Amino acid sequence: MSNLLDDPIKSEPGTLKSENGGYVKKDVLAKIDAYHSLIAEIDKMMISDAAINAQLLKIRHMPLRKAKLLFIPANGFSVSQTDILIAELERKIANKVML
Repeated sequence: MSNLLDDPIKSEPGTLKSENGGYVKKDVLAKIDAYHSLIAEIDKMMISDAAINAQLLKIRHMPLRKAKLLFIPANGFSVSQTDILIAELERKIANKVML
């Protein structure tokens, strides 16, 4: 897959599109940053399998709340694009651990 975000929704490659009622941007950025930090630790071989599993569990439980202003949906990152990106990061980690 050349870029996860090229096809489903027309936006700049590598960016998450904003949409009304999407995920809270701060939540998405924190979760993606946590995935990238874990991938960096795996690449440097600085982490055990047990620690990888513990980190993955912690990251998976990080909240992805829907953006809203009181009861009205607000702008956030695209739900579908975010879900695709998170699934790809999960696959990337699984492939690294399975080597």
